[in-house]
Amino acid sequence: MNRSKNVGILLSSQLLHRIRADLATHERAKLYFQFGKRLGLQPILFDLRGLDLTNRRIRGYVWHPTFRSYIPVHRPLPPVVHSRVLGYSRKLTRLSQKMGKRLFNPPVRRDKVFIHRLLSRNTTVRPHLPAMIPLTETTKAVTWIDKYPVVFIKPVIGSLGHHIIRIENMGKKSFLVHPYRGKKTRMSASGLARYLGTLKQRRYYIQQGIPLARFNGAPFDFRVSVQKGRFGRWEISGIAAKVAREQSHMTNIAQNGKAMRAWTALNRCFPKQRIQAILNRISHLSIATCQELEKTWPAFADAGLDVGIDQKGRPWLIEVNFRDLRIIFPLAGDKKMFHRTYLNPLYYAAFLRH
Repeated sequence: MNRSKNVGILLSSQLLHRIRADLATHERAKLYFQFGKRLGLQPILFDLRGLDLTNRRIRGYVWHPTFRSYIPVHRPLPPVVHSRVLGYSRKLTRLSQKMGKRLFNPPVRRDKVFIHRLLSRNTTVRPHLPAMIPLTETTKAVTWIDKYPVVFIKPVIGSLGHHIIRIENMGKKSFLVHPYRGKKTRMSASGLARYLGTLKQRRYYIQQGIPLARFNGAPFDFRVSVQKGRFGRWEISGIAAKVAREQSHMTNIAQNGKAMRAWTALNRCFPKQRIQAILNRISHLSIATCQELEKTWPAFADAGLDVGIDQKGRPWLIEVNFRDLRIIFPLAGDKKMFHRTYLNPLYYAAFLRH
């Protein structure tokens, strides 16, 4: 096996185990091998347990089409590694320090307040950021909440729509609270302050709610896959819509939101002649966002952005997700976009080899 053609695909130990056992996962690992063959690359799946940093070797697995199974291999550490691991570990940090940009998607600080602060420096992105404050002092928080028709309270580090609280401003210092679990409750300002004081199990921030465009009355936003590709530049690999289920404000697929093609969703609420311009604005904002984050993490090369469109067609950057699961594209019926999210990282790996 020619070492120069090897590309490491770094996975969590749990995910690697499930892939080898042919159990259901969101990661379609065989696509790495399908597209790797097309590009003359040999992907090798491995985890941090299989990494020997001292001797710069890995114990990994490759797909063998004849045996229809993953076979173990021991190889030198590949010259380029595509990391699909989310989170910090001492070993991953050391690997990132040794490889620099050749380990793309390094450990990052996922604190959403910190991410907002970074993006606020960018004059292109800043006008498209909903207002945000960390939830610290409750009385101050209630005063801030009272400025907006709707706000969301979200975990500083979180994903999949878990533990999100929606608060509607009913006027005259009255608020309707939609908890993550349970029934909605009307509260006074003092009652809301007491409620916010109970949210101590994790760190939260408060984000301005955006009046999202609607599909058949249900709010929707977009997942935008942004990746570096064959020329080492940021590209849009895919855009798909996430539509909230009936009587819900949550568009997340993990919260029973529905995936559909972006054009289909936009066509329901905007004139056809505006749709491409709106998609172009989403793409421009998404690429500007990743270019700004790259200034802090030069090896950053892959993100899934949540971008909303208000009822006037203006894009808003709602959230940055690292290590996008990519599940929305097959659910939206767009196989081409889904495949591109696996192909582009391999194109970028080939670019980094030269």
